[in-house]
Amino acid sequence: MNQKKQSEEQPFTTEKNWLEWSVFVISLLLVLGIIGYLGYKSYIQEPSTPELFVETWLEPAKHAPNRYHVVLHNKGGATAEEVTIEFTLVKQGAEPEKAELQLPFAPQQSKREGWVGFSGPAAPTDSLQARVVSYKKP
Repeated sequence: MNQKKQSEEQPFTTEKNWLEWSVFVISLLLVLGIIGYLGYKSYIQEPSTPELFVETWLEPAKHAPNRYHVVLHNKGGATAEEVTIEFTLVKQGAEPEKAELQLPFAPQQSKREGWVGFSGPAAPTDSLQARVVSYKKP
C-alpha cells in the first residue's frame, strides 16, 4: 500500500532556490566581465616591438665580492625570447673582463632579475657597462 501512495504523489521537482540563482547570476556576470575585459584589451593593444633596458648595481656577497644584481625591464608591447645581455667591467679605462647573462624570455611590461659575477673585488673607480646583444621574437 505504501508503494502505491508514493507513485500517486507528484514527481520530484527541481526548482532552484534564491541562493542557486544568485550564485548563477554572479558567476555569469564575472565570466562576461572577464571576456569583455580581455576583448577590450586585445582591441586597444597596438603591436610593437620589445623595449629592453638593463639596470645594474653592485651587490657583493661573502664568496662573490664582485657580484652585480641585474634587472632587465621590457617596457614594450611584445615578448622577447632568448635575451642575451653582455656586461663589460671597466677598470681604470681598460676592459679586462666580460660576462654574459641569458634569460629565456621577458614578457611585455615585465622585469626579470639575475646576477653576474666577476673575479676579484670591485674598486670604487670600476664601472659596469651593460647592453642587450640579442633577442628573438616568439
